[in-house]
Amino acid sequence: MTAPPKTLALAEDVAGQSFAPVTGYAPLRFAYADPPYFGLAAKFYGHLHTEAADYDKLETHAALIARLCDEYDGWAMSLHTPTLRDILPLCPPDVRVMAWVKPFASFKPGVGVAYAWEPIIVRGGRRRTREQHTVRDWHACNITLRRGFAGAKPEGVIRWLLEVWNAQKTDTIDDLFPGSGAVSCALEAWKTERTLWEYNHDYAQRPLANP
Repeated sequence: MTAPPKTLALAEDVAGQSFAPVTGYAPLRFAYADPPYFGLAAKFYGHLHTEAADYDKLETHAALIARLCDEYDGWAMSLHTPTLRDILPLCPPDVRVMAWVKPFASFKPGVGVAYAWEPIIVRGGRRRTREQHTVRDWHACNITLRRGFAGAKPEGVIRWLLEVWNAQKTDTIDDLFPGSGAVSCALEAWKTERTLWEYNHDYAQRPLANP
Protein backbone atom coordinates (compact mmCIF):
# COMPACT_ATOMS: atom_id res chain seq x y z
CA MET A 1 0.00 0.00 0.00
CA THR A 2 1.32 3.44 -0.90
CA ALA A 3 1.66 6.12 1.72
CA PRO A 4 -1.44 8.31 2.07
CA PRO A 5 -1.17 11.68 0.34
CA LYS A 6 -0.69 14.82 2.34
CA THR A 7 -4.07 16.23 3.27
CA LEU A 8 -4.70 19.91 2.63
CA ALA A 9 -5.52 22.06 5.61
CA LEU A 10 -9.23 22.44 6.24
CA ALA A 11 -11.12 25.59 7.08
CA GLU A 12 -14.31 25.81 9.14
CA ASP A 13 -17.50 27.58 8.23
CA VAL A 14 -19.88 29.09 10.76
CA ALA A 15 -21.70 25.77 11.21
CA GLY A 16 -18.51 23.94 12.17
CA GLN A 17 -18.37 21.95 8.93
CA SER A 18 -14.84 21.37 7.62
CA PHE A 19 -14.06 22.56 4.12
CA ALA A 20 -10.90 22.65 2.07
CA PRO A 21 -9.85 26.13 1.00
CA VAL A 22 -11.18 27.18 -2.37
CA THR A 23 -8.19 29.28 -3.43
CA GLY A 24 -6.90 28.22 -6.82
CA TYR A 25 -9.12 25.14 -6.92
CA ALA A 26 -6.16 22.95 -5.99
CA PRO A 27 -6.99 19.29 -6.74
CA LEU A 28 -8.50 17.47 -3.79
CA ARG A 29 -9.12 13.83 -2.94
CA PHE A 30 -12.66 12.60 -2.26
CA ALA A 31 -14.03 9.15 -1.53
CA TYR A 32 -17.47 7.57 -1.55
CA ALA A 33 -17.88 4.54 0.70
CA ASP A 34 -20.93 2.31 0.35
CA PRO A 35 -19.92 -0.62 2.56
CA PRO A 36 -22.13 -3.59 3.43
CA TYR A 37 -24.55 -2.18 5.96
CA PHE A 38 -23.91 -2.98 9.61
CA GLY A 39 -26.07 -5.93 10.63
CA LEU A 40 -26.90 -6.90 7.03
CA ALA A 41 -23.45 -7.63 5.61
CA ALA A 42 -23.39 -11.41 5.80
CA LYS A 43 -27.07 -11.67 4.89
CA PHE A 44 -26.81 -9.75 1.61
CA TYR A 45 -23.18 -10.13 0.60
CA GLY A 46 -21.86 -13.24 2.33
CA HIS A 47 -22.27 -15.26 -0.86
CA LEU A 48 -20.26 -12.70 -2.82
CA HIS A 49 -17.29 -12.07 -0.57
CA THR A 50 -15.67 -14.15 2.17
CA GLU A 51 -14.96 -11.05 4.29
CA ALA A 52 -18.42 -9.51 4.02
CA ALA A 53 -19.32 -10.55 7.58
CA ASP A 54 -16.53 -8.30 8.90
CA TYR A 55 -18.87 -5.37 8.29
CA ASP A 56 -21.27 -6.79 10.83
CA LYS A 57 -18.67 -5.61 13.38
CA LEU A 58 -18.57 -1.97 14.48
CA GLU A 59 -14.77 -1.98 14.65
CA THR A 60 -14.63 -2.56 10.89
CA HIS A 61 -16.74 0.54 10.28
CA ALA A 62 -14.61 2.48 12.76
CA ALA A 63 -11.47 1.51 10.83
CA LEU A 64 -13.10 2.58 7.56
CA ILE A 65 -14.04 5.98 8.99
CA ALA A 66 -10.50 6.46 10.33
CA ARG A 67 -9.10 5.69 6.87
CA LEU A 68 -11.50 8.15 5.23
CA CYS A 69 -10.47 10.91 7.64
CA ASP A 70 -6.74 10.19 7.24
CA GLU A 71 -6.55 9.81 3.46
CA TYR A 72 -9.15 12.15 1.97
CA ASP A 73 -10.05 15.84 1.94
CA GLY A 74 -13.72 14.94 1.86
CA TRP A 75 -15.83 11.80 1.94
CA ALA A 76 -19.31 10.38 2.11
CA MET A 77 -20.51 7.09 3.56
CA SER A 78 -23.88 5.42 3.06
CA LEU A 79 -25.68 3.47 5.78
CA HIS A 80 -29.24 2.63 6.72
CA THR A 81 -31.41 4.38 9.27
CA PRO A 82 -31.56 1.63 11.96
CA THR A 83 -27.77 1.81 12.44
CA LEU A 84 -27.27 5.58 12.34
CA ARG A 85 -27.23 5.55 16.15
CA ASP A 86 -24.32 3.08 16.04
CA ILE A 87 -22.22 4.56 13.22
CA LEU A 88 -22.51 8.30 13.91
CA PRO A 89 -20.64 8.20 17.27
CA LEU A 90 -17.66 6.72 15.40
CA CYS A 91 -17.36 9.89 13.29
CA PRO A 92 -15.61 13.19 14.04
CA PRO A 93 -17.87 16.01 15.28
CA ASP A 94 -17.71 18.03 12.03
CA VAL A 95 -19.61 15.53 9.86
CA ARG A 96 -23.10 16.20 8.57
CA VAL A 97 -25.92 13.70 8.19
CA MET A 98 -27.61 14.17 4.82
CA ALA A 99 -30.52 12.31 3.31
CA TRP A 100 -31.25 10.35 0.17
CA VAL A 101 -35.06 10.46 0.01
CA LYS A 102 -36.80 7.73 -2.01
CA PRO A 103 -40.15 8.74 -3.55
CA PHE A 104 -40.39 5.14 -4.78
CA ALA A 105 -39.04 2.68 -2.22
CA SER A 106 -39.38 -0.98 -1.36
CA PHE A 107 -42.15 -1.68 1.14
CA LYS A 108 -41.52 -4.62 3.47
CA PRO A 109 -44.28 -6.88 4.80
CA GLY A 110 -45.08 -6.12 8.42
CA VAL A 111 -43.37 -2.70 8.37
CA GLY A 112 -46.16 -0.17 8.81
CA VAL A 113 -43.93 2.90 8.39
CA ALA A 114 -41.68 2.38 5.37
CA TYR A 115 -37.96 3.06 5.37
CA ALA A 116 -38.07 5.62 2.56
CA TRP A 117 -34.83 7.51 3.12
CA GLU A 118 -31.20 6.67 3.81
CA PRO A 119 -28.68 8.71 5.76
CA ILE A 120 -25.39 9.61 4.12
CA ILE A 121 -22.66 10.89 6.41
CA VAL A 122 -20.59 13.60 4.71
CA ARG A 123 -17.38 15.29 5.76
CA GLY A 124 -15.30 18.00 4.15
CA GLY A 125 -15.43 19.37 0.65
CA ARG A 126 -14.51 22.58 -1.11
CA ARG A 127 -16.00 25.80 0.21
CA ARG A 128 -18.56 27.29 -2.15
CA THR A 129 -18.20 30.85 -3.39
CA ARG A 130 -20.96 33.46 -3.30
CA GLU A 131 -21.39 33.01 -7.04
CA GLN A 132 -22.22 29.31 -6.71
CA HIS A 133 -25.71 28.07 -5.97
CA THR A 134 -26.58 26.58 -2.59
CA VAL A 135 -26.93 22.80 -2.41
CA ARG A 136 -29.57 21.12 -0.25
CA ASP A 137 -28.63 18.55 2.36
CA TRP A 138 -31.09 16.05 0.85
CA HIS A 139 -31.69 14.55 -2.55
CA ALA A 140 -34.81 12.79 -3.83
CA CYS A 141 -34.61 10.04 -6.43
CA ASN A 142 -35.99 6.53 -6.78
CA ILE A 143 -34.17 3.34 -5.90
CA THR A 144 -32.54 1.33 -8.67
CA LEU A 145 -34.24 -1.78 -10.00
CA ARG A 146 -32.94 -4.90 -11.72
CA ARG A 147 -29.28 -4.05 -11.33
CA GLY A 148 -28.49 -7.57 -10.13
CA PHE A 149 -26.76 -6.17 -7.03
CA ALA A 150 -28.42 -5.29 -3.74
CA GLY A 151 -27.97 -1.69 -2.68
CA ALA A 152 -26.77 -0.24 -6.01
CA LYS A 153 -27.01 3.55 -5.86
CA PRO A 154 -28.69 5.64 -8.59
CA GLU A 155 -26.62 8.09 -10.60
CA GLY A 156 -28.56 11.02 -9.17
CA VAL A 157 -27.24 10.35 -5.66
CA ILE A 158 -23.63 10.38 -6.86
CA ARG A 159 -24.07 13.60 -8.84
CA TRP A 160 -25.67 15.24 -5.80
CA LEU A 161 -22.69 14.25 -3.63
CA LEU A 162 -20.32 15.75 -6.19
CA GLU A 163 -22.28 18.99 -5.79
CA VAL A 164 -22.18 18.74 -2.01
CA TRP A 165 -18.38 18.42 -2.13
CA ASN A 166 -18.16 21.13 -4.79
CA ALA A 167 -15.95 18.66 -6.65
CA GLN A 168 -14.04 19.74 -9.74
CA LYS A 169 -12.98 17.53 -12.63
CA THR A 170 -9.33 17.86 -11.62
CA ASP A 171 -10.09 16.19 -8.28
CA THR A 172 -9.51 12.54 -7.49
CA ILE A 173 -12.69 10.69 -6.54
CA ASP A 174 -12.40 7.12 -5.30
CA ASP A 175 -15.21 4.56 -5.17
CA LEU A 176 -14.09 2.36 -2.28
CA PHE A 177 -16.76 -0.33 -2.75
CA PRO A 178 -17.26 -0.73 -6.52
CA GLY A 179 -19.98 -3.38 -6.22
CA SER A 180 -22.28 -3.05 -9.23
CA GLY A 181 -20.04 -0.52 -10.95
CA ALA A 182 -22.85 2.07 -10.98
CA VAL A 183 -20.85 4.65 -9.04
CA SER A 184 -17.82 4.34 -11.32
CA CYS A 185 -20.07 4.73 -14.37
CA ALA A 186 -21.64 7.88 -12.91
CA LEU A 187 -18.23 9.33 -12.13
CA GLU A 188 -16.92 8.57 -15.60
CA ALA A 189 -19.94 10.24 -17.20
CA TRP A 190 -19.48 13.31 -15.00
CA LYS A 191 -15.76 13.53 -15.79
CA THR A 192 -16.35 13.51 -19.56
CA GLU A 193 -19.26 15.94 -19.65
CA ARG A 194 -18.72 19.52 -20.69
CA THR A 195 -20.17 22.27 -18.54
CA LEU A 196 -22.07 25.32 -19.74
CA TRP A 197 -19.02 27.43 -18.80
CA GLU A 198 -16.82 25.30 -21.07
CA TYR A 199 -19.20 25.74 -23.99
CA ASN A 200 -19.37 29.49 -23.40
CA HIS A 201 -15.58 29.71 -23.13
CA ASP A 202 -15.17 27.94 -26.48
CA TYR A 203 -17.73 30.28 -28.02
CA ALA A 204 -15.94 33.37 -26.71
CA GLN A 205 -12.62 32.12 -28.09
CA ARG A 206 -13.93 31.42 -31.59
CA PRO A 207 -12.24 33.26 -34.52
CA LEU A 208 -14.14 36.29 -35.67
CA ALA A 209 -15.62 36.12 -39.16
CA ASN A 210 -14.06 38.35 -41.81
CA PRO A 211 -16.09 41.50 -42.47
